[in-house]
Amino acid sequence: MRGPERVREILEELVEGVVEETPYQRALATLYTSPLQPSERSETRVLTYAARGLVPEDEMKVRLFVSQGGIVRGAKFHPSFRLGDSYYIPENKIPPTVYPLIRSRRRFVHSDGWRADDLLLVPLRVKGRIIGQLSVDDPYDGARPTRESVRGLEALAAITAIALEEARVLELVKERYQFFQFLAENAISGVLIVQDGRFRYANDRAVELLGYSRDEILAMTPWWQFIHPEERAPFFGDGRPGSGDLEVRAVRRDGGTIWLKIRIHDMVLRGRPALALQLFDISDRVQTEELLKERAIRDPLTGLLNRHYFDEAIQTELRRSQRYKRPFTIVMADLAGFKRVNDRLGHQEGDRVLREVAQVIQAQVRQSDWVIRYGGDEFLLVLPETGSQVETLARRLKKAITEWASANLPELPLGIDLGWATWDPITAPSIAELLRTADARMYEEKRGGERHV
Repeated sequence: MRGPERVREILEELVEGVVEETPYQRALATLYTSPLQPSERSETRVLTYAARGLVPEDEMKVRLFVSQGGIVRGAKFHPSFRLGDSYYIPENKIPPTVYPLIRSRRRFVHSDGWRADDLLLVPLRVKGRIIGQLSVDDPYDGARPTRESVRGLEALAAITAIALEEARVLELVKERYQFFQFLAENAISGVLIVQDGRFRYANDRAVELLGYSRDEILAMTPWWQFIHPEERAPFFGDGRPGSGDLEVRAVRRDGGTIWLKIRIHDMVLRGRPALALQLFDISDRVQTEELLKERAIRDPLTGLLNRHYFDEAIQTELRRSQRYKRPFTIVMADLAGFKRVNDRLGHQEGDRVLREVAQVIQAQVRQSDWVIRYGGDEFLLVLPETGSQVETLARRLKKAITEWASANLPELPLGIDLGWATWDPITAPSIAELLRTADARMYEEKRGGERHV
């Protein structure tokens, strides 16, 4: 790979790494034709660039700027803007010589946070000379940068600058190119290198993530024993899961678990094959996803499972019952007298009644049973491996609702109408048939006005 091609590839890797692994969702990396001095009179031109996260109109603006000569000046690296080895320029202090200005298309609302026209510049330095720059924008957390938060960016920029300088004067061999990839991520990921079934290298971040000392990691056999037992399948056999990404649980030395994205690369170390593992802590993301999944299947008012969960999961329950030839029962339930609660006490009080009645129903069933808020004041119960016993539950449930209503709504009678249908392997009705039967029986009871306790 020749020098110019390699330069562009290094810049592409830099901006891709920034967008994937840091809070910033836009990144623009440029290489200058000659070093730029941090002074108002110093100027140079942009040789080439790479960008991520720009909309087409903004990337066109950058492309035109570079193609038309791309003059940049050193005023933006004034000491008053310095933040660590970076430069943070608030929107109201941007020098007039800075061009092109690409305004953020997001709205930032924190009074002391990031602004749409703020600039964060990280110089690409080699031996004190600024040979290019990394410009980032659109932090997803909306926070202004701090010395601590820019250190990862500065480490990436420092390593990138060295690689760029080398790429301009020689062709890099494959091993050095791959090793650069790992070093470039070093500031923000754990790095482990495996060779001959053992760890040969562990960086500080890997030590921090796993909680083992470096010596303990290097002595670990088999090397994949830090992976949770339930996640080890890809590592069995020859212990070479191949290149790519895996998301797995890992077990720390203290016994706690952590979710990791493991990015796996084949490489050559001292002339022999090896694996390089990059470890990214994704525990927060996984927990957020689990929370969102939970919210997607829960009714926000009562906390019960919702109709979407029933529609998705009932077929699995049906297949399980078919396989083991065991019955299950669907119970339809409707609160009798609930309309009067809303009419006389208001919907806010009606919501309170629904929440507390949901707790009463949940307390009467087994842990393996499902309680669904089916809509309005209708509930649906799914009772695995239950047939004739449902009548006992029905009497208990009616009694519990009546007692709760007597204690909490003495002026308004409130009860519950129930109807049910049981799947059995002999008749094997469909789910739709079960629902129709249970619904018809519930309305038959409602019309009959029965209130047996």
